[in-house]
Amino acid sequence: MNLNYHKMKFLRLAFYVLIAQLVLSGCAGEAVEETSSSSSSEINFDAYVGRNASTRSSETNVDFLKRNIKDQFNAGFGVFAIYRHTDKTIPPLMLLNNEHVHWKNWKGDHPDWGYEHTRYWPSEGSVDFYAFAPHSDVPRLNDNFEIDFPANWSPVDLVYANAENQKKADNPVKFTFRHALARLSFDITANQKLEENGAVIKVKEVKLYGADETSGIFLMGGHLNLKTGGWRPYPNGFSWFYTWTPDGIVEDKGNVENGKKDENSIIYKLSVPPQLDYKHDKITNADDSYIFIIPQEKPKNFNLKITYTVEQGNFKEDVTVYKDLLKVPGISDPSFTFVGGKAYTFHLKLLDPINFDVKTTVGDWNGNVVNDEITI
Repeated sequence: MNLNYHKMKFLRLAFYVLIAQLVLSGCAGEAVEETSSSSSSEINFDAYVGRNASTRSSETNVDFLKRNIKDQFNAGFGVFAIYRHTDKTIPPLMLLNNEHVHWKNWKGDHPDWGYEHTRYWPSEGSVDFYAFAPHSDVPRLNDNFEIDFPANWSPVDLVYANAENQKKADNPVKFTFRHALARLSFDITANQKLEENGAVIKVKEVKLYGADETSGIFLMGGHLNLKTGGWRPYPNGFSWFYTWTPDGIVEDKGNVENGKKDENSIIYKLSVPPQLDYKHDKITNADDSYIFIIPQEKPKNFNLKITYTVEQGNFKEDVTVYKDLLKVPGISDPSFTFVGGKAYTFHLKLLDPINFDVKTTVGDWNGNVVNDEITI
């Protein structure tokens, strides 16, 4: 009797494995005969970037995701799909393993989201989907729904999405992507009286660094949970200091282009023009020159250096000022941390030719707009 029981159990398991193979088969028709109805069973996708979630270090949005991968290799998004049978004794099956979904004319008549290795909806059970962007071939999903993200490989605006317990009736699978990282930026203004008196302030360099001017400040690696959005940072031995200049070039490292890494530093651009006068009241980082960091506690050392020139009539002076950002209100709070999906802006105000004041605000961001911004 036991022998028959185990034999039947084996046959049932073999049947489910066969069904799984049918679900996995793609366009080649090795196990699925292509018919007019099979196309309606294809797993399809749609994508949005959420309001509070909104490349180098420019932002990831729907326009970026839809770029042609021939022009932007990491456009689109990666998808992991896990099939779960109604029979819980059957182990989950990976249907898609970092499949590159991208925007193009897949059927020849209109652009849409698609992918190379077509998968079909199972007749029973459900599928859990997990996605990230920009796309990379490297990430793999571990048993805890995490992908490894060493930010020192590529400083991008990482976004994630998930859609669980999906069935054929839910087709197409809808992803709403959320920002996984914290965004850092700055703006520089001046005392209005300086500008009214004809002063022209030209910023040469802004630098953010750690214990000294060539020391990094932030943790650069971690595991992102695509199910919860939580992070498990790890010290991977890398941290960068950041430099912004008018043309994205540092004088003693002229071969380093904007947004490119050089040892433990990265060079970015200032907005155009990088000066304050009666026509221009603000200098910022350029639109493609934000910092995106893994959510984490504030660093042990967090310093700012600004080098600029003040011109007023026949007066001209080169000035360098320093600021310990750990002493800035808000950041000085012992409980302060950088939170994913939040935008942190450092407001640097030139009070007189040699003194700066610093305030920090934080809010949710959507495109270039920061919502619900508060001073911390």
